[in-house]
Amino acid sequence: MSFRSKLTSVAVFLLTMLQSSFAFVIRTPMRMLSSSAPLGMKSLPKGVVKYSQVPKGGRKFTKDTIPRGLLKEHTTKAGTWGVINVSQGRLRYQINEPRESVHIIDTATKGIIEPQVKHQVEALSDDLEFVVEFYRLPGTGPVAENREGLEE
Repeated sequence: MSFRSKLTSVAVFLLTMLQSSFAFVIRTPMRMLSSSAPLGMKSLPKGVVKYSQVPKGGRKFTKDTIPRGLLKEHTTKAGTWGVINVSQGRLRYQINEPRESVHIIDTATKGIIEPQVKHQVEALSDDLEFVVEFYRLPGTGPVAENREGLEE
């Protein structure tokens, strides 16, 4: 086989691989292409301070104990950020605005909840265990501990 034939074969192979990869990206909704910094999810601002967590007392939510309020569309209060920490299993975290994006949260990926942004969760595994931590910037006002739909 001549050098030119080998080069042509390699070029055709690379072009085929590139086309396959490009077709995958085109067919896959952007909200499903997630990484360690998933699309559509903000980062926790610097300087925020944790003030609460649910559930309390070292407990964790499971597939069977997720409060109904978390399973339907809801928001945090103004100025309150949240972090979903999964210690076991997998959780579907859907951000509903400004654009819908879906993220799979597990032990390697945290879910960042922006203040007043509609979102919801759903268990994806029977062994799910997670907590939700709440954060605020210092000096941004009093914090109401009562959260609708989070009865423990």
